[in-house]
Amino acid sequence: MPDENARPDYDEDLGGDPACWLNRVCPECGLFIEDRSAVACPRCESALPSD
Repeated sequence: MPDENARPDYDEDLGGDPACWLNRVCPECGLFIEDRSAVACPRCESALPSD
């Protein structure tokens, strides 16, 4: 029986992206914006919030 209080294995994939990337996601369509200098979303052309 596994120990419920044991710490997870560090090699275990916990999934998800770091929260610090949220400022690189278009608030309108959810596209991840790779170009940090972009002022508008290349997919939906919505204005991106400034940092």
